[in-house]
Amino acid sequence: METAGRKTPVFFASLWIVAFFLNFFWECLHGLLYQDHPQMEAIIYVPMMVEMAFYDAVAVSGLYLFHSFVFRSLLRGNTVSHIAVFFLAAIITAAVVEYAAAHLLHAWNYLPSMPTVAGIGLLPLLQLAVTGVASIFAAERLSSHKAA
Repeated sequence: METAGRKTPVFFASLWIVAFFLNFFWECLHGLLYQDHPQMEAIIYVPMMVEMAFYDAVAVSGLYLFHSFVFRSLLRGNTVSHIAVFFLAAIITAAVVEYAAAHLLHAWNYLPSMPTVAGIGLLPLLQLAVTGVASIFAAERLSSHKAA
């Protein structure tokens, strides 16, 4: 039987690694819907996507810790209400960050092909929620796997 003490670091390492790779893939795909990105050379584009995926993995981990604080338990089995709280917190976080970056700081602009909701890109709005939930389920599965 695996102890919670061993499961915790394995879970968080798995969470971060899975979140990083899922977000790297997502960033590379939707990055092409921002102005200037399609024309970037790979030597500039790829490191920028790695950096964004790093920040996204940190955000997913932070949101999971928030989720754990709300439910007062790390590594507790996820119910519909747990996932709903995580999903909602991720959507709110993404909306605030994306709105501030695009409209207040003017850090980036969308191409017309980017679907938007209230002036915020739909794909970046959903990103943390979708990749975060997928990362949680994958990390739970990876951390509960018993070594043979």
